[in-house]
Amino acid sequence: MELIHTNPDWFNDALNKEHQSKSVEVNGARIEYMEWGNPENQSVIMLHGTNAHAHWFKFIGAMLSDKYHFVVMSFSGMGGSDWRSFYTRDTFVDDVWGVVNDAGMENPIIVGHSFGGMVSLITASKHSQDMSGLLLVDFVVYKPDEHHEWYADRTPARPPRIVEYKEDLLKRFRLMPPQACVNQFLVDYIADHSTRQTETGWAWTFDPAAYDGLVIGSDHSEILNSLSCPVGFYYGEHTVEFNARSGVKGMADLLPEGSPILGLKDAQHHLMLDQPLPFIENLDQLIQELLTKSS
Repeated sequence: MELIHTNPDWFNDALNKEHQSKSVEVNGARIEYMEWGNPENQSVIMLHGTNAHAHWFKFIGAMLSDKYHFVVMSFSGMGGSDWRSFYTRDTFVDDVWGVVNDAGMENPIIVGHSFGGMVSLITASKHSQDMSGLLLVDFVVYKPDEHHEWYADRTPARPPRIVEYKEDLLKRFRLMPPQACVNQFLVDYIADHSTRQTETGWAWTFDPAAYDGLVIGSDHSEILNSLSCPVGFYYGEHTVEFNARSGVKGMADLLPEGSPILGLKDAQHHLMLDQPLPFIENLDQLIQELLTKSS
């Protein structure tokens, strides 16, 4: 597999697209976010995965900015947002809704990838009456008897690793779960924004203790059945997220009847990195389907 290292023109254009970098204080922590588009357009907020940050989706927000009021953010303990002394799933819900309110987003569609899918689902359990839709991106909901508590066997996190040179961290950067990605320019961009300089050297931006004692809960399928906004599912056709007993059919059985479901060809768990332009085209299509169902 020959990797693409050079930024395509479309990616450079997206990074240069006019936007606003903002922050809002939520429960004592500063939460960073980026905002594009006309606030009078349909609002969309996109939530990132484990140890990720707003820059994962910067090109997406930019490329959909002519059509939507688009926001990407970093959860507390990740990216450029402040760290906390402890985290629960409601911590991240509060982060999201704090940004929604600060950005003046009315009836947003929330798009959540992976860990962000879990957060978006819990957010919808509290705010679906004020949402136009929920789109789960490669986040699989399981029945209670198939539930796995992600962090139950996790040992307490060690202090952040500090290295002398940024390049030493960048060499270690890997996608999690592990996968190959031909679009190395995207991986390099994300890696570059995943580091921070400290007084003694360089470290990753995420708080390694963010998941200590974190409970995601076994109520996800119950929540799906109680939402008052439409919900959709978008996944990579080669994702590792499906277990032996649950695949697309498992999600289709749990989702409300008629929910849009779409698989992205030649894509794994990090589908927006595997197929960035088709990902955006399909994302737009799914947003429109959710809006049709919510009207």
